[in-house]
Amino acid sequence: MNARWLIGLLFLVGGVGRAATGEIHLPAFPTPALVLNGAIPKEYSSLHLLRALHRGGVHGSANLETLDADYALLRMDSLGALAGWLEAACLAVDVNVLQARSRAYDGTIFARLLGVATSLAALRENESKLAIPVGVMICERKAVWGDLPGDGATDAYVVFATDGGILVYDPPTRQLANLSEFPNKARILRIRF
Repeated sequence: MNARWLIGLLFLVGGVGRAATGEIHLPAFPTPALVLNGAIPKEYSSLHLLRALHRGGVHGSANLETLDADYALLRMDSLGALAGWLEAACLAVDVNVLQARSRAYDGTIFARLLGVATSLAALRENESKLAIPVGVMICERKAVWGDLPGDGATDAYVVFATDGGILVYDPPTRQLANLSEFPNKARILRIRF
C-alpha cells in the first residue's frame, strides 16, 4: 500500500495545516473490540462476507473484492470509539470530517484510514494476524439517506463487518445503517474489504 491516501487526506480541505511542520500527532487508537472464540478472535472468511452481503440485500459477487481470505469480526459496540478516533485524527491534520462534504470529498480516504488504523491496533493489542473487516462501498445515491440527497452522485462509505451484520457508515453526517436497511443498496457499484 502506498501513502497516496494519506496525501489525499492532508490535502482534502485545500491545505496541509499542521502537517507542514512535520509534526502530526494522532490520538491513540482505541483497541477494536473483536468477536472472540474462546481467547482468540473468531475467524470470518471472505465467503462469510459474501454471505453477509447477500443477506443484506446485495446480490452477485462481481462487485465484492477482498484483500484477505480471513478476517477478525468486529463487535458492533466498538464502532462509536472508532468513529470518534477518526474525527480526532482528522482534526490533527486540520480536516474537519463533519464539514468534509462542503469541499472535494472522497469517503475512500476515511475508510482506508480506519481500516489501516484498526488492523494495526488489533495487531498491537491482540496479536491478531487476521485482517479487520473495515472496507469501502461505492454506490450511486439514487435514494435520499438522512441528510444525503438522492441526486444520482457516486459516493463512498465506510463498511464494517460486525456481529450485528454489515453496517454502512458516512463519517461527515455520522449516519449509520445496517446494509439491509441502506436505501441505495441496489445501486452499489463496488465493495472492497
